[in-house]
Amino acid sequence: MAFQTAADHMQDRVPVPLAVWVCGLATLAPFVLCSALFCYGPIDMRQVALISLLAYSTAMLSYLGGVRCGLEIERPRPRWLTLGLSLLSPLAGFGLLLGGLKFEPAWQLSGFLLVFILQWLWDVTNHDGPAWRPRLRTLLTSGAAISLAFALEQALHL
Repeated sequence: MAFQTAADHMQDRVPVPLAVWVCGLATLAPFVLCSALFCYGPIDMRQVALISLLAYSTAMLSYLGGVRCGLEIERPRPRWLTLGLSLLSPLAGFGLLLGGLKFEPAWQLSGFLLVFILQWLWDVTNHDGPAWRPRLRTLLTSGAAISLAFALEQALHL
């Protein structure tokens, strides 16, 4: 069993740079807005809000896969498995987006929620990059997941 020293604990508490906080929190705005419009907006806006939420989720999963890939290619010897797995997130997002041709929105939203949680688990248990990254990812994934969960609840009642 590994124990953290005081120095290790201090390294974990390195603050997230302000620019990263602001940009990170800004990425949550489309999740919240689209989910709110889908759940509580005018009837004629709900379909557009849902499509926007699904498309934005796809874009964000692509971004997260790109971040993971970018961190990996900075290594002196990039690992094939990590590079390959980093492609699964955007491919899953794309597949879920296209899934609307065959599946109900509740299935799509459930899939996006699952993929975001799986990506978060990977990022916080086996992260590369700054020490503050897992904390930031936890907050941002929570915001996206809560928005998707609200939309999922609404979709289950359609």
